[in-house]
Amino acid sequence: MSLLLTICALHFVAQLSPGPDVLLIAKSSASTSRANTLKIIFGISVGIVVWVVLTLLGFTVLIEQFPWIQQVLMLIGGLFLARMGWAMLNGGLKNLKQETRLDDGQQAVPNSKNHFLLGLFTNLSNPKTLIYFSSVFSLALSSSASTHLKTQLAVIIPLQTFLVFALFMLIMSMPKIKNVYQRSGSYIDIISGGLFLIFAIWLGYDALAMF
Repeated sequence: MSLLLTICALHFVAQLSPGPDVLLIAKSSASTSRANTLKIIFGISVGIVVWVVLTLLGFTVLIEQFPWIQQVLMLIGGLFLARMGWAMLNGGLKNLKQETRLDDGQQAVPNSKNHFLLGLFTNLSNPKTLIYFSSVFSLALSSSASTHLKTQLAVIIPLQTFLVFALFMLIMSMPKIKNVYQRSGSYIDIISGGLFLIFAIWLGYDALAMF
C-alpha cells in the first residue's frame, strides 16, 4: 500500500507540472464549457491508460532495443503540438486585429469537433511519458511485484488523472478567471500557442539529437 501511495503522490506532482496537458485544460476551462473540458480530460485520461498499460507490459524494453521507435513517436508528437501551437498563435493574432470579437467570450481551443480526441492526442503526443512511467513504476515492475499491484496502478493512476484535472478545471473555470480570459484572451492565445510551439521544438530537438 505504501508503494502505491508513493507512486500516486509522485504522479500528482507530475500531473500539475507545466506541460501540454495542463496548458490545454487551463485554456479550455477558461474559454469553453465545462462539458467540453471534461471531454478533453477524459481523452487525456485514456491516453494515460495507454501509457500505463504499455509500461506495465514492458514496452520500454522494446524502445531500448529499437530507439528509432521513440524517435519516430517524438517527431510525430512534435508535429501535432506544433500544429496546435500554430492554430492558437494564429488565432490570437487574428483576434488582436479584430477587437470587436473579443466580447464574445467563447474563444476556444484550436477548432475541434471532438474534444475527446484533442485531449487524447495531446497526451499521446509526448512519448517521453512512457519513460516517466517506467521510472515511477520501477519498483512495481520488479519481478517480486504482485499482479494485484500492477492492476491497481492500471486503474488508479488514470482515475487519479481524471479527478485531479477535473478539480483543476473547476478552479480554472471560476467566473473571475473566465472574466480575465475574456479581457485578455488574444494575448493568452498567443502565449499558449508560443508555449506549444516550444514544446514541439523541444520534442523535435530531442528526437534528432538521438540520431
